[in-house]
Amino acid sequence: MGFGQHQSFYLRPHWLYKGLNEIKSDTRFFYNDTHFEQLGLGKNMAKSAKYWLLSTGLMEEKKQSGKTEHHLTSLGELVDKHDKYIQHPVTKSVLHYTLASDPKIATSWYWFFNVFRESIFDKSILIETLETWVSHTLEKSVSSNSLKRDIDCLIQMYSPNNLSSTPEDVIKSPFEELGLISNTVKGTYKKTPLDTAFKLEVLYITFLIYTERNELNEVSLDELIDGENLWGKIFNLSRSEIVNCLEEMQKRYPIIFTRTNRLDVVRVTDKTSYLDYMERFFENEVVL
Repeated sequence: MGFGQHQSFYLRPHWLYKGLNEIKSDTRFFYNDTHFEQLGLGKNMAKSAKYWLLSTGLMEEKKQSGKTEHHLTSLGELVDKHDKYIQHPVTKSVLHYTLASDPKIATSWYWFFNVFRESIFDKSILIETLETWVSHTLEKSVSSNSLKRDIDCLIQMYSPNNLSSTPEDVIKSPFEELGLISNTVKGTYKKTPLDTAFKLEVLYITFLIYTERNELNEVSLDELIDGENLWGKIFNLSRSEIVNCLEEMQKRYPIIFTRTNRLDVVRVTDKTSYLDYMERFFENEVVL
């Protein structure tokens, strides 16, 4: 399980771009003594950039001749080719999905979107509930400070960012645009549905990711609503929102939404890989 590995810095899009650019030419880049200077970052920020590249699925570690190297994943190669500055909502949504669906490297993010069920909350409720879950779920203890840093970072990444005294903190996280956490009264937050004009594309791609990972051809409506790593949880969507999206998606994508008295099921009729679909999608999109 992974806690507190972000060095208290939330994800910045230019860190991803710079990191991808460097490891393409040097797979040992993050082990160079001057790597943080080449990124134009402090040492802890560079550690954070490395963590976000790994946790969003853009970069992976491989052992070569006893040494650890970093390589772009297939997703990383696609993003580097079509949206290296992480500007398109589809890219941001897929990176969010990758992050929030991995309990090993980004455990608090996985917990918040898949396990934590409250829709309105403050930081103290999040920390207390996360501490309880960790103590009941994990064999090893995790320090309260690490969990608090995770919650602070998570809120900064997704909620509208108030101006900060430091220029680096004024830079928005790419996930803020997704609208998944909103501010209510001071110090209180609310889970809110995915907000993008590309919602159907995002749902189709993440459905393909889920079915590929789990070697499935169909998923029940109940699972889509309340299953881990699926739409209701990862994107804060209600049953009615999911049903409405499915009705529209049937018209545009190779899926069949079958409704019966006993079980409502969504089936994929064309087993295109999510990477192939994203490749075709971006070939027809203009990304600035």
